[in-house]
Amino acid sequence: MSNSSRVEHIAAFLVLLLAACGTSRAATTMEDTVAVVNGSPILLSEYQKEASTALDYWSRTNPAAMADPANARKIRESTLEELITRDLLVQEGAKLKLKVREREIENAVDEIKARFKKDEAGQVLGDAEADAAFRTQLKAEGIDLGQFRERLSRQILARKVIDEQVKSKTVPPPENEVKEYFDKITAYIASKSTEAPKGLDEDAAQALREAANQVKAMSAERVRVLRILIRLSQAATENERKRALKTAVELKKRIDGGTDFAKVAKEESEDPESAARGGDIGYVLRAVAPPELEKVVFSMGVGETSGPILTEVGYNIVRVSEKRAAETPDFDRFKEDLGGFLANMSFQKRLESYVKGLREKSVIERHLP
Repeated sequence: MSNSSRVEHIAAFLVLLLAACGTSRAATTMEDTVAVVNGSPILLSEYQKEASTALDYWSRTNPAAMADPANARKIRESTLEELITRDLLVQEGAKLKLKVREREIENAVDEIKARFKKDEAGQVLGDAEADAAFRTQLKAEGIDLGQFRERLSRQILARKVIDEQVKSKTVPPPENEVKEYFDKITAYIASKSTEAPKGLDEDAAQALREAANQVKAMSAERVRVLRILIRLSQAATENERKRALKTAVELKKRIDGGTDFAKVAKEESEDPESAARGGDIGYVLRAVAPPELEKVVFSMGVGETSGPILTEVGYNIVRVSEKRAAETPDFDRFKEDLGGFLANMSFQKRLESYVKGLREKSVIERHLP
């Protein structure tokens, strides 16, 4: 995991802006706090919950990086900085006399409640069941609905400050600027360089690399794949492996016998996200998919279904639904997406500068051990 830049801190903050957890802000002793922002405390309990969420996410998505204690420390520090940023924005919102309406809080509550409409297996829940699941989660977080609404109100206020002071002042780039950036991307791709583009600072170079990778991926040979997954852990016993393989073979027979692939995926696949889409996992690219899967899907024709393929997550049965040949990147195809990409970069820079200004005129005390 790379070192987090200030822009990445801000971007992460935006992703977490509507995260739903927290406690009352009343702190009575320094031991209760991890920071004080212009006299306003950030509670240890609030910080611990946010940090726990972030650490859990990285542990699931990048366990190798999380084996290094230094990376866990960076995530904890980043979490604290995000909370400080949020407090600064809330305080600025009060100075600007921005208001949060009751209806806005209700809408935010409804939006978050909607996330509980499905259980872990992907089954749709009724309103009463979803509400009960929502309240159970609040209880697990150690907060009541009133504290939750207070938290949401602060987050909405912070977002309003960003909208009024930063977002409203960010304008889309002109087409000639987008074309110039596209030309830099295609030149970088053509160079086949693995080094950072010259003449750019670290953040700009990283952004160009990311954009180039996206353009390259969207122009590369690719196949669209439907998948049925029978999960198998790395620690599975021989008998468990045999049972998983037997299940996969039986599902393949059902499909060969005429049962619709999407129907089997929805009923049997152990990947709930793709199962809900009839097994559709999107486009698979060379050198990106697991090698065992790549070798098979790029050799298949459209409409063909594979036998069980063993990867690190289990047995996969795949069907190719579409194939696209590699193509030369075309400006007209990418200009809208690149325009949005550049506008977002401009927004992030403005936000970084705005938050930096708030920090410079504030008194911030940190007590993170």
